Amino acid sequence: MNAHWTVDADLNARLTLTIERSEYAEAVEKQLTDYRKKARIPGFRPGMAPMTLIRKQYQEPITADEINKRLQDELYAYLEREKIDILGQPLPVAGDLDFSADSHSFEFDLGVAPQIELEVSDKVKIPFYVLEPNEKDLDKEVENLRQRYGAMSEVETAGDDDLFYGHFDIVTKKGEAIEGSAHKNGRFGLNAVSGRSLKKDLKALAKGDSLIIDVSDFEKDFDIYQVLGFNPEEYALATGYFRFKLEQIYHIEPAALNAELFDKLFGEAAVTDEAGLRAKIKEELIQMYQRDAEQHFFNLASDKLMETKFKLPATFLKKWMTTAGEKPLNPIEVEAQWPNTEKAMRWQLIETKLVKDHHIHVHREELIDFVTGEVIARMRQFGREMTPEEAQPIAVNLLQERQQAEQYSEQLLQRKLMQFVLGAFGKKEIKSTYADFIKEVNKSKK
Repeated sequence: MNAHWTVDADLNARLTLTIERSEYAEAVEKQLTDYRKKARIPGFRPGMAPMTLIRKQYQEPITADEINKRLQDELYAYLEREKIDILGQPLPVAGDLDFSADSHSFEFDLGVAPQIELEVSDKVKIPFYVLEPNEKDLDKEVENLRQRYGAMSEVETAGDDDLFYGHFDIVTKKGEAIEGSAHKNGRFGLNAVSGRSLKKDLKALAKGDSLIIDVSDFEKDFDIYQVLGFNPEEYALATGYFRFKLEQIYHIEPAALNAELFDKLFGEAAVTDEAGLRAKIKEELIQMYQRDAEQHFFNLASDKLMETKFKLPATFLKKWMTTAGEKPLNPIEVEAQWPNTEKAMRWQLIETKLVKDHHIHVHREELIDFVTGEVIARMRQFGREMTPEEAQPIAVNLLQERQQAEQYSEQLLQRKLMQFVLGAFGKKEIKSTYADFIKEVNKSKK
């Protein structure tokens, strides 16, 4: 079988495979002979039908099947021999098959994967925030714990520290409904509101009444969309305004800072006074701040890597998107989704390059240890401590299910990728409070 291909400057390619009759004729003849032996055709004894009749009924479909099988084998063998990496799947170019011809040429459209060169070096400096809990952070966490474990009761009028529960609808600034937007129920505290006018209006609001909320009237570190559980698709319709219908007002009597609360939080006698409580909180905040700082560093490094210039075979990929998946897209849908699809493909190629070049792989033993840790952490949430020896059989059993194994493997791969990035790029350290860090993170999202 002969093969040749052409590729344009944008990596859209066309592969032509030419197959000669001599390459498949013997196999077709053998199958026809086998068919004749088995065929049951009215008017003839089994195996005695004339070969001319067998050819008339079966030669073309057998020939088409044999050619197709050989084409598929040669197509992928050629790509492997020539070391051609492709994106998506080859798309056959429509054409008629002339069964009387001595040779047949078939064309396939391909999208060639780009060659990528990434700048991964400690000379590339990425901002890394060094975060230390201050007294204000500790005060806030102590108060949050007292509120969380306090006694809640429903009241008719709101005080400064009370909670509002109700229904949220996305609207325009003028209060007009947004078609297709999400409807959510949720609650927030008056202490999360910064706008004086909104505070006054909420205090005057009676159950069943509504008002328009401008999200900019919330404190900067309070994300109402996150509180209400908006996903990216729902957030895409956000306007910055809600119609809020009040359903309940709750008052929380903060829990006292005593042994009952300390034991509930950390176990019997682990903490005996407020100083010990604040020390525990500080320890947990340091860990949380470190995780957030590392995640932000990874995000910034990812943005830096995404600046790498390389071409994608857009013409091919858009065509392929109209054929792939259970519900192929039409051309209009493809164009609408292309910006996000292109971004996702670029990152996937960059991630694959990092994994391959720097040997970031997940081994079976590592995966078992990782899932064992996840089991221990999950059981701890339910108040049960487990040793690694107790948790490991559960982990091994979880990994028997293919989908769960793939999910855990991907989680571990992402963790290892983050650890690699943290060590591969230089850090430009910036000391900051957590509040200022959050402002910077939110700014970078815009």
